[in-house]
Amino acid sequence: MMSIRNCKRCGKIFQYDGVHKICNQCRVQEEEDFEKVKEFLKENPNSSINVVSEETGVEKKIIIEFIKNDRLIAEDLEIDVTLKCQRCGTEIKHGKYCDKCISDMKDEIESITKKKEKRNKKRGRENMHVSDRINKNK
Repeated sequence: MMSIRNCKRCGKIFQYDGVHKICNQCRVQEEEDFEKVKEFLKENPNSSINVVSEETGVEKKIIIEFIKNDRLIAEDLEIDVTLKCQRCGTEIKHGKYCDKCISDMKDEIESITKKKEKRNKKRGRENMHVSDRINKNK
């Protein structure tokens, strides 16, 4: 079921599809902004965020969002903003988490998944065992 939300970028009401937090108009604009920034950096690597923003007309905060969302890697960009891992606070160049925390979270998820599978297998055997006893008594 889709719900109605306000666009995080322009504030207009739009029908939320469960994925995008911005309206279709802003998504189109975001893609255009991304292409402008990407093309500028191809021709002008190691530019600062301020220069990229001034030359492309794309707001600095939007460029930073591209980096946080792993669409741009800060290695091609001189940033005067420090990105930090949302889990441990270590400085990072892109995304929301450092490599160590990503690895740790994957391990944690894998461990939880294995425990659930083990629990489900155990339950399955108990259920079979009980049903076997019921069938035996008949």
